[in-house]
Amino acid sequence: MNKNKVAVGLSGGVDSTAAAYLLKREGYDVIGITMTVFKEYDEEGNIVEPSFIRDAKRIAKILDIPHYVVDYKGIFEETVKKEFIEEYLKGRTPNPCVTCNRIIKYGKLIETAHSLGAYYIATGHYANICYDKELKRYRIFKGIPERKDQAYNLHSLSQEQLKYILLPLGKFTSKEEVRKLAYKIDPLIAKKSDSTGICFIPNEDHVSYLAKISSDALKSGNFVDRTGKIVGKHKGIVRYTIGQKRGLGINVNPPMFVVHIDSEKNEILLGDDEDTYSMGLIAKNVNFTIFDELKEEIKVKVKVCQWGWFLPASVSNLENGRVKVLFDRKERAVAPGQAVVFYHGDEVIGGGIIESVIKN
Repeated sequence: MNKNKVAVGLSGGVDSTAAAYLLKREGYDVIGITMTVFKEYDEEGNIVEPSFIRDAKRIAKILDIPHYVVDYKGIFEETVKKEFIEEYLKGRTPNPCVTCNRIIKYGKLIETAHSLGAYYIATGHYANICYDKELKRYRIFKGIPERKDQAYNLHSLSQEQLKYILLPLGKFTSKEEVRKLAYKIDPLIAKKSDSTGICFIPNEDHVSYLAKISSDALKSGNFVDRTGKIVGKHKGIVRYTIGQKRGLGINVNPPMFVVHIDSEKNEILLGDDEDTYSMGLIAKNVNFTIFDELKEEIKVKVKVCQWGWFLPASVSNLENGRVKVLFDRKERAVAPGQAVVFYHGDEVIGGGIIESVIKN
């Protein structure tokens, strides 16, 4: 493989366009790879070429770089989508981007890049990866724009993956800077809005998506209070998440909040707002970047969702790739299925998937 050759995950958006341009300007031999992970349909239900592929092709032509479209729909279906569906039907709140990054974007894409002779891959993520010669390990640091930082979603990557990744946008201070750069390349791309939500969920409506897949998704069940008393009927557990107050469809005073979702009983426990608070959590599938295994308790700041607060906490090791996280003060609405990510200052040092919460 050629260390001067880099494959850019070209999505047809602002960030990947700027990343490809910057790397070419730095003298890299750049190629573009566009991933397809789901089918796109027109209003008549016919499969069509997604607009982002057309945009990516145009950008590759402008930058005069080779362009490849790769089909990852099969592996995406069997990993990311499957996990997403199973987790929601278990009453959990998954983060498919974390799984996609580990298996697809920085997994399968690296394999494809290597098969095309490129040593590195690059994406338009706002984060930084640096090699520490003393530790002999790659380390992950936040991007500079606080509301654009994407280091959170990289916490599950292995050292073997991190060594092949370039992130050209990590030093930019704002998205506006990147848009100005993209405008020089293609004004139409520069005006595109940021992608939000889950890429394979039409109109960000996960409830309708799940209802088409599983008859259990909208199966009605009971709302119960702390005493076990039935206080109403829910319309399918996939509609609800921990801490939710609005949209319950029941008339109670004072208001009640979702405290726990029991998929086996198809039952949702409601309580007071204070009932949604937890002392900590148990996380599984834990990965650390600065060491292989946690030997002793450490003090960190954690995030229990990507755009949540930094929470002071202690992390201690459990068996079977699990850890216990205890917050310095109780935290509201910790949702099993989400990622918990550990920070030292601006550095992401690891994370895992929230398996359960610790109430007392």
